Amino acid sequence: MFKKLLYVWVLFSSCLAHTQTVSQVFQKLAKQYSEAKPLQYKSSYSLYKDFDAKKVEETYKGIYYKNASNEIYTKIGDTEMLNSKTVFLKISNAEKAIEISNPVPNYAGDFDMKPLLDVCKIEKFVDYKSYWEITMVAKPYSSLPYSKIVVQVTKSYFLQKQTFYYNTAVNFSKDYRSPDPHYPRLEIINTNFNRNPVNASVFNTKTYFTTSAKKQILLVERLKKYELNDQRVISNK
Repeated sequence: MFKKLLYVWVLFSSCLAHTQTVSQVFQKLAKQYSEAKPLQYKSSYSLYKDFDAKKVEETYKGIYYKNASNEIYTKIGDTEMLNSKTVFLKISNAEKAIEISNPVPNYAGDFDMKPLLDVCKIEKFVDYKSYWEITMVAKPYSSLPYSKIVVQVTKSYFLQKQTFYYNTAVNFSKDYRSPDPHYPRLEIINTNFNRNPVNASVFNTKTYFTTSAKKQILLVERLKKYELNDQRVISNK
């Protein structure tokens, strides 16, 4: 369930009182993540049953690696994702499955806020000493799965925290025979930002698979027993 709620990486702006200032913050934030330089940081994901709940229901750790070519590797819990210049990989170690598809343009390298301009508005913009906090709410009848999103952007223009308030109920029942619906809250906290280069092997597809002379995918030893789903074959039919 937690995985189904992950992972929205979008920010947005609208034409209200603080729009120009907020827009400048978001533009500089986007530049930090899309700049052709290495970037890495650690993340923690915490899911709460309700908007004001104190008890954490589920939690995962994550990492984010980017190289100077803007290739990106992320890991959330037991799920790994790589967006290189040639492929997009999704590896589910729990399910022992690997999916290969075409690379995603501008994957997590830029924050395109335009698609959400018509369905949200900025409710609050607060300038603290070390970060900005921006509260955004969905407009009525929007298709967003959230009623509110709160983000914190450091004065170095890194995203240090995101809080998502869901507007649709989620059943937290363990056996699903006794419904336990709640409107959850997801908190993502990012730390240890730095520009240190990451080992190049992380972004090399040969770390995960090779291609035979007959163009067959050969998974490396640690992934050899995983179920392979090559979406590129399907898309090229």
